[in-house]
Amino acid sequence: MGPVTEPVGARLHPLTPFVKGWGYFVGGGLILVNNESLRSNLEIAGIGLLGVLIGGILLGALSWWFTKWQLTDDAIRVDSGFLFRRTRIIRFDRIQAIDVAQPFVARIFGMAELRMDVAGGGKSDGKLSYFRYAEAGELRTLLLVRAKGEQVAEQQLAQPEPEALLVVPTSRLLGATLLSSTVIGSAGALIWLIVATMVLDFHIGLFAGLPLLLGVVQPIWKQVVGNHGFTLSQTDHGLRTKRGLIDVQRQTIPPGRVQGLLITEPLIWRLLGWSRVELDIAGVAGKDEGDDELQGAQLLPVGERAEVAGVLARVLPGFNLDAIQLQRAPERAKWLRPIGWRYLSYGADDQVFVTTSGWVSRRTSIVLHHKTQSVRLAQGPLQRKLNLADVHIDTPLGPTNAVALHRDANEAAWLTGAQANQARVARQAIETTRPHES
Repeated sequence: MGPVTEPVGARLHPLTPFVKGWGYFVGGGLILVNNESLRSNLEIAGIGLLGVLIGGILLGALSWWFTKWQLTDDAIRVDSGFLFRRTRIIRFDRIQAIDVAQPFVARIFGMAELRMDVAGGGKSDGKLSYFRYAEAGELRTLLLVRAKGEQVAEQQLAQPEPEALLVVPTSRLLGATLLSSTVIGSAGALIWLIVATMVLDFHIGLFAGLPLLLGVVQPIWKQVVGNHGFTLSQTDHGLRTKRGLIDVQRQTIPPGRVQGLLITEPLIWRLLGWSRVELDIAGVAGKDEGDDELQGAQLLPVGERAEVAGVLARVLPGFNLDAIQLQRAPERAKWLRPIGWRYLSYGADDQVFVTTSGWVSRRTSIVLHHKTQSVRLAQGPLQRKLNLADVHIDTPLGPTNAVALHRDANEAAWLTGAQANQARVARQAIETTRPHES
């Protein structure tokens, strides 16, 4: 890459600070409404709220003023920050897909953001917001031409909306969310708190119920509203997902970039034959803002067994999870997992390595052999006394965590060597099938 001159780039839409920070103003209003001492002195409360508003506008204006973007010969460069400068350089050859998205507030003002899937980057690294909607579309076209070439860009822009392979009903999303352990536990505790306060005259206070109420509302908002109309389609560039009621999100899953899969089956879901499927994709796994949990690409938020088998077969042609023979952990592992030891197992075929764990929430991790980065054996002091050990199949950062837990120590040593050799053979087979440049 050639030298990059100091940019005299373009700025984003002037209303960007408001669209990004409107939630803080709403939060300030809610605090005012719910705080009795502030309500009793509206003059002080008004001055405080006005100060927050003015301060937010000034900080947002400074952030907007110091944020500039420009196109170079082989990348898009974004400079931001007025106290601590940050520069993002997104090379065109690392861009996998580009979408124009309109979150709810941005849609009101006719604005949009660009969302670029960048190989090797996190979820937020490829976001650039906000532009006028027409300007965002023009910039997407220009970036596609730079990244893919004019012919490929024209094909992508002219491609009609693909036919849906699968649509998840909203009723199933709502039912699955209400039957999740988080919602059931929070709702049960909230009901007990209300009964204790009103009937048993326990003066616990309202604030004790706010976290419990959040434990009910947040999953419903995230899953039902966030995944509303979840649609899975097949395109020339891989599987494509579309979801969201207020903020419509699209994501392309290019073939060859899938590193692993995670199937999650909470206890009540298993009785109904439901499960969730997530993918580890190169350059996509990361953390959502305000979320400590590692996230990957969501392939299916909740699906029946036949649907899960169908989408797995599209991601891994010829793969059949039911055909893999699983080896259960030895019975002495119950001293470390009294109940869950029966659900610890592993298996493999020529394509993948599979591990299962969990009694309350069953987790099935699937790792492609040629995506394995390392294989290691771990043994704690209690495991040494029981002659047990764990075998870790390390993959790039993401939700998939393939660990064969509490295996016989001799079996674990053999498995470590066998899986390392299997991964090496799989990588060599992939390399031989790739076209070589002349």
